[in-house]
Amino acid sequence: MSPLTPGVLTPEVLADAGRAFGLWALWGLLHSLLAARRVKAAFERLLGTRYVLYPLGYSVFSLGTFLVVFALEPDLPQLLWAVEGLPALGLYALQLAGLALLAWAGMSMHGLKMLGVTQLVSLLRRRAPDAADLRRDFTSTGAYAVVRHPMHAGGVLFLACQPRLSLGGAVFALFGCLYMLLGTVLEERRLARELGPVWADYARRVPMLVPRLRPRS
Repeated sequence: MSPLTPGVLTPEVLADAGRAFGLWALWGLLHSLLAARRVKAAFERLLGTRYVLYPLGYSVFSLGTFLVVFALEPDLPQLLWAVEGLPALGLYALQLAGLALLAWAGMSMHGLKMLGVTQLVSLLRRRAPDAADLRRDFTSTGAYAVVRHPMHAGGVLFLACQPRLSLGGAVFALFGCLYMLLGTVLEERRLARELGPVWADYARRVPMLVPRLRPRS
């Protein structure tokens, strides 16, 4: 990608930005469809016992298509803003906090299992991998004790606090924040439906997206 340079946002440039957002939106739609309960149930019927590898296949496919969209995205180097000095350090600190929250969430939620790596290792060792069980895998400890959706909260914090932002970066940040916020709303509904009173009690004590260091008892 070319260096960040100021530029006039001409109609052509804005059209390219619209195409870039459309590409990311298509990726998000595909990513969401493959995670839908009905689609996963169809793959479970199709794959049988091999369905335990679906999380790994889903992760690999998502990463591969992400790289394809990244390569197809129009080059949009126009500089929208650049913060310097102490304000920039503050934004970098917020981004670091977002990354730390993402890492903490991954450790709290057994991230390798979520990505399907644990299941693959179990198969290679000729052990029966654990099947997915929402009630058993649900956790309210670690990062999930201070915020209900730490991965989404950390991702939004990282994307929204960039000290230096190009038009292309802004398009991706806008898509990413909207996608995670919409995903939060949909996930809230799914978990409330499937976990019932357990989720209701958890939601009463722990905030949705803004971490609270001392949750309600």
